[in-house]
Amino acid sequence: MAYFNHAIRGDQLDLAHLEPLPLTFYVRNLGRDLTIDVKFSNHCFTVDFDATIHDETLLIMDHKRRRAYDLERHTLSRNLPGMIASLPAAAVYLTPSDRNYVYLANFQAADKQLYPMYFHLRRAHPEAPRNLSMFVESAYPVMDRNEVMKGTTKISFAVLCAKVYKGEPVKPLARR
Repeated sequence: MAYFNHAIRGDQLDLAHLEPLPLTFYVRNLGRDLTIDVKFSNHCFTVDFDATIHDETLLIMDHKRRRAYDLERHTLSRNLPGMIASLPAAAVYLTPSDRNYVYLANFQAADKQLYPMYFHLRRAHPEAPRNLSMFVESAYPVMDRNEVMKGTTKISFAVLCAKVYKGEPVKPLARR
């Protein structure tokens, strides 16, 4: 069965590109390969449901939260597997919440909008076939780079993976 199985107005959504996927790459700091189990949230193709602008046929539940299907997010989400594949050579940023990371790929959406991908990363369960688990919380277009980058701390994705794998803390820069 598909990871996501949603129909909008009777049409089945094509979400095959958001099926869970493995990412394996060599981490020099560890001297070994790490494999990451990558999963995606429905926030990659939905927005907060607003009854004043969304009709019930767009409703998609996220546990107990009401979300609405969004064509723009869905279309942009087709870029996510490629963005995931480019992470091993990329820098990511610890968000001010110290919970998530953001990856801002060299990719622009329509009208010069940026397309940041927010995710969290943790060590996988000891019996899991993967070393780490990544959950892509959301990805959506924004106009203002400063809005995305404010208060973030840059870190190499490979260094981040090594730290998470070894159980080391990832420390933000001092807050000003």
